[in-house]
Order: sequence, then structure tokens, then C-alpha cells
Amino acid sequence: MTERIIMDVDTGHDDAVAIDMAAGSAAIKIEGIIATAGNTSLDNALANTLNLADALHIDAPVFAGSSGPLLRKQVTAGRIHGENGFSGPVFGKRNKQVQNGNFVEFIIDTVLSNPGEISFVAVGPCTDLAIALKAEPLLASKLKRIVMMGGSSGMGNVTQSAEFNIYADPEAAQIVLHCGAPIYMMGLDCTLQTILDPSIQQRMYAIGGKAIDIFRSSMDFYIRSCLEYIHDYPAMHDPCTIAYLIDPSLFEFTTQAIEVETRGELCYGRTCLMWPDPDSNVHFARKVNAEGFWNTMAQCFQNLKKEIG
Repeated sequence: MTERIIMDVDTGHDDAVAIDMAAGSAAIKIEGIIATAGNTSLDNALANTLNLADALHIDAPVFAGSSGPLLRKQVTAGRIHGENGFSGPVFGKRNKQVQNGNFVEFIIDTVLSNPGEISFVAVGPCTDLAIALKAEPLLASKLKRIVMMGGSSGMGNVTQSAEFNIYADPEAAQIVLHCGAPIYMMGLDCTLQTILDPSIQQRMYAIGGKAIDIFRSSMDFYIRSCLEYIHDYPAMHDPCTIAYLIDPSLFEFTTQAIEVETRGELCYGRTCLMWPDPDSNVHFARKVNAEGFWNTMAQCFQNLKKEIG
């Protein structure tokens, strides 16, 4: 069964790989993409998303999302993702343009017109989805599911307590986690099991093709940044969301309520995992079958090579 998705991205390096996988999977149909501020500014995220969508021949519309978080001062991840948020790839003249219209109306209209059929994939801050949920009280009940990258049960990656996507807009994340829709949350506990080490790099690069050329130029920058600042090879955080939709059996979850700290100065943006609760709507990823994950990614790139060269 084809998974119909709306993607919400702050296109940096691992966001781009999530888009690659969604575009390269026969199991996924992208209904629309919303670019939002997060890793970089809205203008940069939008340009990056349009450039990649154009290169991959993605027909789905690309909307401009939020220019910043609900309440907090905006933070970005320029050290890791570069000055424009997606340093490395060089794109030519672009044909694809931003879609006219309001992203909130697009989310609401698409989901309400297709009840129970649309999954919302959030791989940046949750700002856009939180706004849509507040604008339309029926939205949560009409979504098939929300698949999001964010959070950690332990240490964060931007502060000792917080993972970046949650830290970038904790208030929005709290709204989303309490909306009542089924949520599958890919936190650092799981995503840090997908390290792009040299052997995996070479395996992916050997596939060849246009999408891999972009991937390689992107990873060249991303790898250098991660080795400099976090002293390890990068993890494929955001692609875990798409891998889950392609093959849910790759992941193991615990079901429990999660609260986001929005008041504490030292722990602002921390995801606080509460007691396990089988009735909770939140499924927190604990493990991923790494071999299966890389096989899935490789297959998506092989499909893209057949489709776009």
C-alpha cells in the first residue's frame, strides 16, 4: 500500500537524504513539501528544497512554511550544515518554483479531503504542524499518523539536555505530542545507530547517478563538519522517518507519554519520557535494524538512478 505523505523539512544534509528516499521509493507518494526555518533560515531552506526537488524531478508542490519558531528566539545549525544550510552541492538554473498559497491551508485541505490517508513527516522543528493543528481542531483525528525526527531519552546534541529539532521550537513540539494523533518519534536513541561510516559511504557512492552525485557532494561537507564538531561520522537522523514508512519492521518502539520542557533554563527543549503507557499515542523509537536501513537507502538511490539517471 502506498504511503501518502506531506513532508515538512528544514533542508540541510540529512533532510535532503530523507527527500531522496521518499522520491526514490515506490512505497511513498509525496503529496507536498513544506520548507521551514530550522537548520537554516526559511529563505535558505526553501531554496535548498526547491533545488533538490527540481534535480530529483519531484512533481509535488513545495510551499514556504514558517520563518521562525512560535515563541523562542530562532536558533540555527550553521556550524554543521554550512552557510546556506546545505553546503556542498551546486545546482544549475532551477525550473521548479515555490507553490502559491498558504501552507496551513494546504495541510488542512489535503488531510481533511483524504481522512486517514495522509501521514505528516516532520524532520525539522514542529512549528508548521503545530500551527495547523491549532488552526483546525479536526486535523489530528484525520491524520493517518505523524512521523517525526526529534528528541532523546538521554543527552541532546545541541545542549546537554536537548535535541536540535525539539530545542528549535519546544512549544510547537509540546503541542504536536499532545494532539492525539498516532506519533512515531525518531529520537537520537535510534538515529545514532545509523552512522555513515567510510564503508557505508563507499557502498552508497558506488551506486552512481545524479542523486548520488548530489548526495556525495553534500556528505563531503557534512562529514567534515561532523568530524570537526562532534568528532564522529554523521548519523542519518531524518532518513529514519522515511525508512520507517517504507519498512516499519526495521524499528522497535516503546509506547509512552512524552513531555517537552518549556520553562527550565538548563533543560529547555528536553524531551522527558514518562512511564511506559500502552494507551499513549506516542511511539518512541529505541532500535533500528541498521543493515536493513542501509539496504533500504541503497534501494531508493538505485531506483532514483533508473528514474533520473
